[in-house]
Amino acid sequence: MALEPAAPQDIPAIMAIERLPGYDVFIGAFEAEEHARHMASSDARYLVWREHGEVLAFAILMKLDNPHGVVLLKRLGAVHAGEGLGRRLVPAIVDHVFETTGCNRLELGVSEENPRAQHVYRREGFVHEGTLREVHRHPDRYVSSLLFSMLRREWEALPRRRAG
Repeated sequence: MALEPAAPQDIPAIMAIERLPGYDVFIGAFEAEEHARHMASSDARYLVWREHGEVLAFAILMKLDNPHGVVLLKRLGAVHAGEGLGRRLVPAIVDHVFETTGCNRLELGVSEENPRAQHVYRREGFVHEGTLREVHRHPDRYVSSLLFSMLRREWEALPRRRAG
């Protein structure tokens, strides 16, 4: 059970998670070539959560070359949503970002139609900063995205950090 850097051979597992029913509305999907291009870029980092050799979740971090110290959690997906993996996965990703980069801000967008993810991010200490109204086009509607962030000083003050 560990969060680790993804490798090109993990792309099919990442794509399979992206394409799980219902994820198209919440997280989107890249084709294999786009994943490979991002994975090879210094501006992105792919992480996987592996248990017993199987990829159960992934995260895509972007904007790592941002000169203002901002990292974007572009995409996060898990094979079994709603089964508690988020309680381990999200803190591990947050800790990884602040421990391995010099960033001051970790940000992400969450669909207004994904209350489970909104709850997870709030629980882990992210702050809801605002709403990007009707930013995603779906076949039958437009959907807004909620902007969340965590600053380095907020991460450093988390109770789990003080206890550890």
